[in-house]
Amino acid sequence: MKRILKAIAIALTLTILLTQGALAATSQDVTITATPSFISIANAPGTWTLNGITGDSKIAINTVYYANPLGDTTTPSATVADGECRFTITNTSSVAIDLTVNIGDFSGGDTMTNGNTGDNGATTFGAYSWFSGMTYSGKVIAKSTGSAIMKDALAPVTDIKWGAEIETRTNAWTSATQMTSTMTIIATED
Repeated sequence: MKRILKAIAIALTLTILLTQGALAATSQDVTITATPSFISIANAPGTWTLNGITGDSKIAINTVYYANPLGDTTTPSATVADGECRFTITNTSSVAIDLTVNIGDFSGGDTMTNGNTGDNGATTFGAYSWFSGMTYSGKVIAKSTGSAIMKDALAPVTDIKWGAEIETRTNAWTSATQMTSTMTIIATED
């Protein structure tokens, strides 16, 4: 009987040891989640005709034209108001963004290149950008490339109204051929 009890005890001990070994964790899973940040903007409207908001769409030399719905030659207020801004940018990104505005050289017709200083010259134009709520005197020079940030830290899923201005060259025009330029809005993660 002692032998039988001893055999049962050994069998139970082996069973317990084997069972405990089977229950010990030899691996664990960790769930990884990743939400990408993405940058996306929408801007409207997509066109601007100098002196075309309230003017006759013909431009003069040495004249500043504003993307101001109140008038092409109407300077925005000391603190720019929504109603003085032609464009609306919507940050459809998942993150806060910084916005930069570049204005390229005009092509077709008379030569008018971006002087990149905000000032106009014989064949160069000066350009600036601004947004609603900012102090107009703090407007940002809009260069052909590499402009400074116009608006920083625009929150995700937020709109902002903005405008631009161009001061035409100082030399007389030699033709009435239409000229075009591209204004590029660049969004980068804040």
